[in-house]
Amino acid sequence: MSFSPMSFSPLPIRLPVLLMLWALGPVFLWMGAGVVLAQEAVSAIDRDTLQTGDRFTYQVRLTGVQGFDAVVYPDSADFAPDFLIRSRQVERDQRGDTLIYHLVYFGVDGEEVPELQAGLVRGADTLQLAIPEVPFGYRSRVDDPDADMRPLKPIFPFFRSWWPFLLLGLVLAAIAAWLMYRYRQKLIPESKPVAKPAVRLEPFRNPLDDLRRELDRIQYAYGEPHRLPKQFYTELGDAFRSYFERAYRFPALESTTWEVIRELKSNRTDEEIVALASRILQEADLVKFAKYEPNEADCSNVMNIARSLFNCIAENDRYRIAVLRKKHEEDQKEKVSVDTDYDLG
Repeated sequence: MSFSPMSFSPLPIRLPVLLMLWALGPVFLWMGAGVVLAQEAVSAIDRDTLQTGDRFTYQVRLTGVQGFDAVVYPDSADFAPDFLIRSRQVERDQRGDTLIYHLVYFGVDGEEVPELQAGLVRGADTLQLAIPEVPFGYRSRVDDPDADMRPLKPIFPFFRSWWPFLLLGLVLAAIAAWLMYRYRQKLIPESKPVAKPAVRLEPFRNPLDDLRRELDRIQYAYGEPHRLPKQFYTELGDAFRSYFERAYRFPALESTTWEVIRELKSNRTDEEIVALASRILQEADLVKFAKYEPNEADCSNVMNIARSLFNCIAENDRYRIAVLRKKHEEDQKEKVSVDTDYDLG
């Protein structure tokens, strides 16, 4: 049996190539793993301790996200209720994105900026990248909670024989009551039958119209709201609380801001209404309770937000107002019916 020399000629060429691929295979695998595992998130704040009402900067660095179609950054809905976003900016370079948040802290016993999630979008898939929490120390605004109280004044020495004065007071009170009764009996004229007044129907008061009039009054009354910020923010927040109490049927005027937002979400309220209402009520709480002093631009901006919230409410609550109107008309008809039955009886 004989073999042709050409049947063995490719072996010297294929063998070195296979050996090279075998040697470089782990390197390629390591490089591929590096591409997959390159996404990283680092977070930090510019303060070690925070007080209620403090403004601070929260910075997040995302690396290895250039290969994705889009990046979904955390917004106000992702932060805890204790943090209010004043502004957000994004800076990009060759290695990744830098997010800079300017926040206001509104908590009373917090210990950390919570862990957040950034969405990395590629096609129809979204990868969640965890942004680690940032601890901080909370410092109360109370200067000296353990200060000693002022000493009590000495007890006033009462007379020991007090019962004669009590007895005399009771006798005088009884005489005065009897004289007053006799005097009023002389003044009361003889009762005469009077015709029963007709039932007065109450017109429907549209809570949306009342809200618009209240906003116009506040804007006209406070030409320079930054000079009276507490009164301005209080009346602005109460105007929307009063509307929510009448239109959504829950005690908004007696509820905290967190409870109001929770009730709005439970009623499946439009997300834009929830976001704008949360912004106005949280800023009002900062001014009233955290001694935050807004400038003229802040007051003008919150008034513009209030107008935007009113327009959004007017567009989304038409059906809710119509239901309230129908319920009011039915109650008035029932009132007339009950009064007619009483007269016939």
